Amino acid sequence: MYSTTQTLSTSRNVLFVHYGDNWIRGSERCLLDLLTHIDKDAFTPVLWCNSELLADEARKLNIDVYVSEFPLLFGETTPKCNFRGYRQLISQGIEIVDNHNIDLLHANSGAPSQWLNVVSRARKLPLVLHLHSRYPLRDRITLGLHHASMAVGVSQPVVDQLLNDGGKEERCQVIPNGIDTDALLAQPVTNLRRKLSLPSDAFIAVSICSLITRKGVDLLIEACKQLREMYLPIHLVVIGEGAERQNLENQIHEAGLEDYVHLIGEQHNVVGLLRGGADMVVSGAREEVFGLTLAEAGLSGLPVVAPNVGGIPSVVSHHETGILVPEEDAHAIAQAMFHLYINQEQRLLLGQNGYKRVMEKFTISSHTAKFEALYNTLLTDPGMPLKWHSHWQVLPPIQASLKFVKNRKATAQPANDLFAKEAL
Repeated sequence: MYSTTQTLSTSRNVLFVHYGDNWIRGSERCLLDLLTHIDKDAFTPVLWCNSELLADEARKLNIDVYVSEFPLLFGETTPKCNFRGYRQLISQGIEIVDNHNIDLLHANSGAPSQWLNVVSRARKLPLVLHLHSRYPLRDRITLGLHHASMAVGVSQPVVDQLLNDGGKEERCQVIPNGIDTDALLAQPVTNLRRKLSLPSDAFIAVSICSLITRKGVDLLIEACKQLREMYLPIHLVVIGEGAERQNLENQIHEAGLEDYVHLIGEQHNVVGLLRGGADMVVSGAREEVFGLTLAEAGLSGLPVVAPNVGGIPSVVSHHETGILVPEEDAHAIAQAMFHLYINQEQRLLLGQNGYKRVMEKFTISSHTAKFEALYNTLLTDPGMPLKWHSHWQVLPPIQASLKFVKNRKATAQPANDLFAKEAL
């Protein structure tokens, strides 16, 4: 455990808790942006996480940081019933709350709610649950997602899961992600054609995503193959890393696309690359509850082709800032890309509209202001403590459990198959 020197402040103290892998990607980037831009005169942030990389970035913001192991009950790793670790997390959480006179808890993913629910009730504090993804039914129950004072989803499909379980509308809301437009536009513009030695007539489609099955890069490679067979000078540039790299490289080799599909790994100047000669941004995502990189595409003045799935329609407006296609359909992706290739004026217009939409709806200042307003509401309403702690919100998980059992009997599918289907 690590803590920097505590900062004396008269502002309200907020404990942010993040559970995740040791990387800086979507939810980590959102948290760091929120920690950077939150009004320090009104709120003093403290971070508790299980990632040294995230902790290092947060320390640069001169905030107090704690790093711990976060064992989950009924999680994927063994021991699955680590009640000792669970009790230790509750004890440590209460200790941090007491040491920093915490006024409010903010869980930056679903997992921390499993022990923060207890901490919040032990110290009669509001708990904000910030959900960046949809969760299978089993996880919604075991993590206690229905017990938070307020569940915030990055898009409506995230919140709909809890509402469909029987959750209360007044304890759920949507706050879209925001991007730091000033910082992103300050990135040096990099000539993408020169960087990758691409021909001057190349039509460059960029995808920014992890190389995992859920992101559907295999669909983009297949779409690229179809377009090359039509002699369209397409070049697909994929920014990101992940476990599927070898499989994707094999697919590229088998399709003979080594000269046309470029896996260039993680990059720290994505917007600078997009503004340096890309023609469009494309996604093949099988599941996406927001699409932070699609907002970055709009900021870069580029149109988007993406599946009509999850929260993507809340970021990409069909025929206004991009083209939405059916999910799991490489041919539809190829058709939309071809349409934008031959319709340059529309392509440019969609990109201009994308920039306007981002500046109107998805800035970090707007995002931060909405969270600050939520914190103030939870902290100043004298009736809220009674609403939080008068009872555990038990009914929705029980309803969800009964629904699951009923569906399982009706379909006769193994439990794992149902959970997997729920997660897609």
